[in-house]
Amino acid sequence: MHLMRAANQLFDEPEITRLVPQARISSPETDPLRKHERIAYDFLSRGGKRSRPFITLAAFDALKGAMATRSDSGWELADPVKRAAIAIETFHKASLVHDDVEDDDAYRYGQETLHRVHGIGTAINIGDYLIGLGYRLVSRDRKELGAEVAADILDKFADAHLKLSEGQGAELLWRDAPDKALSTLDALKIYALKTSPAFEAALYTGVRLAGPVEQYEKMVADFSRNIGVAFQILNDIKDWSGDEDNKLVTGQDVLAARPTLLLALALEGSSPAQREELLYLIQKSRTSGMDAESLVTRVRSIYFAARVFDKADKLVDKFRAKAEALADEVEPTELRELLYYLIDTVLEKPELPQQGVTQLVQLGIS
Repeated sequence: MHLMRAANQLFDEPEITRLVPQARISSPETDPLRKHERIAYDFLSRGGKRSRPFITLAAFDALKGAMATRSDSGWELADPVKRAAIAIETFHKASLVHDDVEDDDAYRYGQETLHRVHGIGTAINIGDYLIGLGYRLVSRDRKELGAEVAADILDKFADAHLKLSEGQGAELLWRDAPDKALSTLDALKIYALKTSPAFEAALYTGVRLAGPVEQYEKMVADFSRNIGVAFQILNDIKDWSGDEDNKLVTGQDVLAARPTLLLALALEGSSPAQREELLYLIQKSRTSGMDAESLVTRVRSIYFAARVFDKADKLVDKFRAKAEALADEVEPTELRELLYYLIDTVLEKPELPQQGVTQLVQLGIS
């Protein structure tokens, strides 16, 4: 709990300004550079569970004797460690800004998305700014961290950045392609690229900040892949129940024609007639003014006929079991217990959607 609070407090005032001072804060409010910086910092501080910064802090703490975990006093994290955790969040937030632009999503964290408020060009640039900020947060602490530690962390950031871009690129190319065929393997490959690298970068960074990483490197990659894929499947399921932490519109993955695992399972498990109808509906979701509620209701019916929610739930259990098996072999105990904790919290299951219950609700801005 101490580290969860610490991860959240990194983004509260006055801590965020102390750790990451705004270069333009003394400029007039009318200065466009000042306004641009403020938009970026406001979005960085907005919403979310801070799970990735928490993972970095907790992994570091676990390999340093778990002082923060075991006691509510007598511990303090060094500023370079805190800034590395903030860097993890800057990359995450940048990816959300860019995803929202690419998918033209209307809401994020209960507020209108940046591109809806400030325009597409400004939103893209804010995302780019946050990426640059993330790299700089680590590079400028290289003397305190050690050059090799900083280089290893920055290399992992770059690797995660490239993989995420590959996964998102594959999704965008599929979405715009005339052929909407999609296998479960295709969907899982995209998930492994889009979602898992963020978990890997966060966990790796905490381990590397604590010391040598060689004995943990393969475990970190394999564990992150399994937990990341399972997390994305759960996110897909939540999309059919509404998700106040995310996008607020039930069935939005269908309306945006995203290549989800649920769609792949439906295409593989439907009758030829249902498969043809589903492909037609996915095409129509982006190319016509077809009533959104009717479209989502029909897709939902096909999903239930193909039992996709039950199948997806079983796949979550499969990836969870693989993550648990990896955690079982980890030493020291403190790191192993952290991995168990992550499995339990990150992979907390929502209630599965119920057949015959359709709830397409676009919530107001809060």
